[in-house]
Formats: sequence, C-alpha cells, structure tokens
Amino acid sequence: MKRTGRNAAESSGRRPARVTAVSGGDGLPMLQSLLGYNVRRAHVSMARDFQRHVGQGKVRPVVFSILLLAEAQPGIAQVELAHKLALDKASLVALIDRIEGSGLVERRRSTQDRRRQGLFLTPQGILRLQALKDEVGRHERRFMERFTPVELALLVSLLQRLHD
Repeated sequence: MKRTGRNAAESSGRRPARVTAVSGGDGLPMLQSLLGYNVRRAHVSMARDFQRHVGQGKVRPVVFSILLLAEAQPGIAQVELAHKLALDKASLVALIDRIEGSGLVERRRSTQDRRRQGLFLTPQGILRLQALKDEVGRHERRFMERFTPVELALLVSLLQRLHD
C-alpha cells in the first residue's frame, strides 16, 4: 500500500519539512521555501516558454495533449480524455469543439455504442501534430538540459507524487 503525507515521511525515516514564518524582511525567504510557490514558478516559466515557442503561440498545452492522445488512441472517448487530462467534461467538450472547428480532429459515432463518440485526427491534424511534436521536443529540452539524467528522473518521479 502506497503511503502519502506525514505517515509516508515517518515510515521512511524522513521528517516532514517545516515551514516557519520569517520575522521582518520582505517575506521572500519564506516564499522560496514553499512547495506550492516553487511549483507555480516552475509552471509559469514553462508555460511562458511553451507560449513563445510552440504552435506560434496559438496552441495551448492541453490542446497538444488532446491531439497526442487522439493519435495514440484513435477513437478515444471524450470521457476517457477528460479522465486522463484531469479535466471536467464540459470544459473538454468546448475544447474539442474548437479543435474540431479548426479541422484537426473529427468526432465519429461508435459503431458499437451509439451514445459514444470517438475522437480521430484528420489528415491535417496528423501533419499539425508532427510539427507540434518537434516544437514541444525543443521546448522540453530547454528545461531538461538543466538536469542530469538522474536528476531529471528523480524530479519527474517526485512531481508525480503530487498528482498521483
């Protein structure tokens, strides 16, 4: 059984870090010690770089993720996409409507369950996704090169603990 939080830290022999208030000053030392602050700063930095270098600033990371999953799992249902991307279904439907309107994907009714619609890349979507993959690869490398392979594997593993 996977342990999380305080019990996981205690059972592993590690002590949970304590955040203490900083008296005086500008508050920055306390901010810099907060996990949420550092995760948010890293996210903002990566999001800004993505915006500058991927899809001419017209493609958001969630759109890239939808296209990537539609390529990997042709016919994927919207409910599966929502689950995999941790999105609510209503938001996802609006996103897919926009992506479909741009000609990159199409919905097709399932032949086995008429209530279900599967998502498929169009020929234009396949070409666009290939270009986006190249751009995302360069974007990711700009951040990955700041770490050794071992550090990167550890960082990804630690971040996954926050959302798994």
